[in-house]
Amino acid sequence: MAVEPRLEQKPDQVVDVGQWLADNEFEYNLPGAKPKRTLVAPDAGFQPFLLGGHRYIFKSPTGRAVQQIWSEVIAYEIARHVGVTVPAAFLAYNRFGRTPGVLIEFFYGYRFEQPVRFVHAIEAFQGAAQPVDFRHGSLRENIALCRAHRVVDWKAWWAKTIAFDALIGNTDRHSENWGFLVAGDPALERRFALAPAFDNGTSMGALVRDSDLDRHMLDGLFKRFLQRGAHHVAWLRNSEHGAQHADLCRQFVDVYGGVDDMAPIFNLSDSAIERIVSWCTRFDFPVPFSEKRAEFVAAQLKARRTAIKAAVEG
Repeated sequence: MAVEPRLEQKPDQVVDVGQWLADNEFEYNLPGAKPKRTLVAPDAGFQPFLLGGHRYIFKSPTGRAVQQIWSEVIAYEIARHVGVTVPAAFLAYNRFGRTPGVLIEFFYGYRFEQPVRFVHAIEAFQGAAQPVDFRHGSLRENIALCRAHRVVDWKAWWAKTIAFDALIGNTDRHSENWGFLVAGDPALERRFALAPAFDNGTSMGALVRDSDLDRHMLDGLFKRFLQRGAHHVAWLRNSEHGAQHADLCRQFVDVYGGVDDMAPIFNLSDSAIERIVSWCTRFDFPVPFSEKRAEFVAAQLKARRTAIKAAVEG
């Protein structure tokens, strides 16, 4: 993915997608439970952090899931600090439908780039006639699939991704939430690379209501909240539950190494965390990010960062 880093979205730059054109090829047929549409950015008059003529997904979760808008945006900002590749994500609004949402950049189909196609991991498993535990999955089997497709950087990608998921508390890295970018002629030789780590909204306590934030910050409940955090995948298939976040990082390091790849994630500074959550509170957006939620998210990130570091270095 040969794309220049995106500029940071400023608090007065919420994107209005009300007059963006729908992409007829991908408009509605997208996987996942949240309402979403595929739109094309205009070639002129758009914000400087967007790519003119490029495809974006506009996701508009509602109800208890509405804070997932912020989780996607914060995950992207954190990823920019720690060197994990995730799709760019920006606050957006459709003024005609009065719909707030998050605008997520398609991570392929860039101009002047070699054409590639995206293949979900579940499709690759099915193509190889391998059984898939959709609910939990197995990290060992995910890695075996990558190696079977001769992915060069699988070790660094998985080390960074599971540590990143552990940091933000993402519980949703199932086999439809990771995959491959495939280049080359299927009749000749195809080259597989791992796609950016997309779909990061189910993280950072997004389902905790604003009215419950004070209660969740109480010491005992906060600790239990963190302890319940688990990856969607387990280490081995047929596990009853996904692996606890820091434990999966430790298991990976014990078998494959990768501490150096994880280090930028568990060394994320307090000042970087505080700057990101403070930045979120300054937006005038229909879904506010309150000072109390900023405190809640910052506390999670710091605690999970410490847990990852202790698990892989202890």
